[in-house]
Amino acid sequence: MRYSWLPLSLLVAAFLAFVGTAVGASQSLGSLLERDAERSQALRTQTELQHLLMLLVDIETGQRGFLITGQQPFLRPYEDALGELVDVRAGLRERLQRQGAQAVTLVRLDALIDERLAQTRQTVARRLAEGSTVTRDLSAYVDGKRVMDELRFQIDQLAREQQRRVAAADEATQTVRQRTTRLTHLLPGVGLVTLVVAAALLLRERRLRDLAEAALRDANAGLEQQVAERTEALSQALARIRSFAVEMDRSIEAERRRLAREVHDQVGQVGTAIKMLTLSLRTKLAPRSEPLVDELLGMADEAIRAARHISAELRPPLLDELGLEAALGHYLQTLARQSGLATQLDLSDDNLLPQEQASPLFRIVQEACTNVLRHAQARTLRVAGRPRIVGAREGYELEVIDDGRGPGGTRPDASGLRNMRERAELAGGSFDFGPAAGAGTCVRVWLPLEAALPAPAQNKQEEAWL
Repeated sequence: MRYSWLPLSLLVAAFLAFVGTAVGASQSLGSLLERDAERSQALRTQTELQHLLMLLVDIETGQRGFLITGQQPFLRPYEDALGELVDVRAGLRERLQRQGAQAVTLVRLDALIDERLAQTRQTVARRLAEGSTVTRDLSAYVDGKRVMDELRFQIDQLAREQQRRVAAADEATQTVRQRTTRLTHLLPGVGLVTLVVAAALLLRERRLRDLAEAALRDANAGLEQQVAERTEALSQALARIRSFAVEMDRSIEAERRRLAREVHDQVGQVGTAIKMLTLSLRTKLAPRSEPLVDELLGMADEAIRAARHISAELRPPLLDELGLEAALGHYLQTLARQSGLATQLDLSDDNLLPQEQASPLFRIVQEACTNVLRHAQARTLRVAGRPRIVGAREGYELEVIDDGRGPGGTRPDASGLRNMRERAELAGGSFDFGPAAGAGTCVRVWLPLEAALPAPAQNKQEEAWL
């Protein structure tokens, strides 16, 4: 929508106006607090200057009363003022230095105070030593008056400087207040006007958006119908592909079964016939021994063993005749004999498995055992199976567990794992690969007790004919 930026810009402007008001008010408050602190400092300094002058007057009054009367009680204001003067001078000097007072002024003030204190001490000491005759000496009075007049002048100058600071702080405070008042009236007004205009534009934008959404809903309705139709078509195609994959796997197993029988019946029978003819030839040649006859007899035995091995690899006869447990038991015994691996088989209720589900389980165990021999570096191998209900569906779970180095370096998309996972999914089950409890690797597969798809009648007729 080409109008969307305008109301948003106005809203941002209104927001900035209110934010500017808040920031300006905050800055003004900070400036007011700063000026108030300056004013308070100046007033406090002015008060301390007056306190200093009062202490000096108390010292002057105390020593003058003692000078006239010679009585010790008249010295108490003098002594109290001297004790308090030390702290007051130090605090006042530090405060004046922080305010930037001239060093010459501070030095002059300290010099005058020290001079007047020295005069009063000298006067008190002379009154104690010489008695009332000291009162006739007017020179000490004249010098004391001169110093006190200069002290009053210096303190008055510093007090006026503090008063100027107070006036400057008051003037700055008034300026900040005026600026804050203008800001608090101007910016909220601008923000309010901007907000009203933005609201009007947003209402107009909402009407345009409603019209666009109505058109979009109409378009989406048509698109959703097309998507639903195509999704249904894709689902049907996927079901056909999956059915084809299942049928192809069954055809492969049927072909394996046929080839196993052909190899066992044809090649095995030929090997057996060759062996029988060779034995008959040996009998006829007896007692003469012929090495070629012995070699031919060994080749016949090798051909018979090869035929049996190829037949068993293509399709274990025990799987069709005695079931999954017998076929796996024979396979694991052969595996243990050939590799030295300690094997264990523990199946329960495997007779619940239909023939079409037992075959993929056997192939998955074959692939898992091959992976163990290639990668696991294990010493023991255990195959265990039991019925298990998953999601209200009855099924059969089978585990292949080894004590090897574990699945740490195995890629999740390795061909062996992919083949096992695809076989389990084609049979309608699930596949899991991970570490075993303690150490090693665990391959876990679950298949439903019912076949993924019913076998077509044609395939059943072909299997019966074969």
